Amino acid sequence: MSSDQFQVLLRRVGRWWAVDIPRLDLHTQCRTLEGAEELARGLVAEAVGAPPDLIVLNMVVPELEPVLTPVAEARHRRAAAVAAEDQAIAAAVRELVDKLHVSQGDAARLLGVPTSEVAHFTPQRGTATAGTRQNAGQQRNPGPVLSPPRPGAAVPVSGSRPGLPRRQRQTASPA
Repeated sequence: MSSDQFQVLLRRVGRWWAVDIPRLDLHTQCRTLEGAEELARGLVAEAVGAPPDLIVLNMVVPELEPVLTPVAEARHRRAAAVAAEDQAIAAAVRELVDKLHVSQGDAARLLGVPTSEVAHFTPQRGTATAGTRQNAGQQRNPGPVLSPPRPGAAVPVSGSRPGLPRRQRQTASPA
């Protein structure tokens, strides 16, 4: 059993969706996109003899690509911007807290992020890795730190930092 990806071509026919799986020469129809995915997953699973949860589908509606492609591209640009922002915040936290000895609370307020996010990027105080003889000469926080996804509710109080407040984040769903 492999978790190969199967392309599923969808086409609107009146109030129905035509569902074609070219690789397996399978064709059917259904009323909703949700139903199309479930139906396609079941058909592929039966055809290849694999559990439905191992089936990976690439649902494509060719006639709607001109409408959907700009949305997918915008989501990709947004994800790249969020990643760049997260890296900039991580670098700023290391500079503010580790080098300039600004408190985590003040760094959070300056950056417009929750204190818990600042704490994520700083080493725990009083651990065996901080300031021991066996770790002398090593960096306290080596290498780049990647930020985990931040919750969307983490918007600073109005006026807590210069500039505009950060928009709430939404998880990007594939187009």
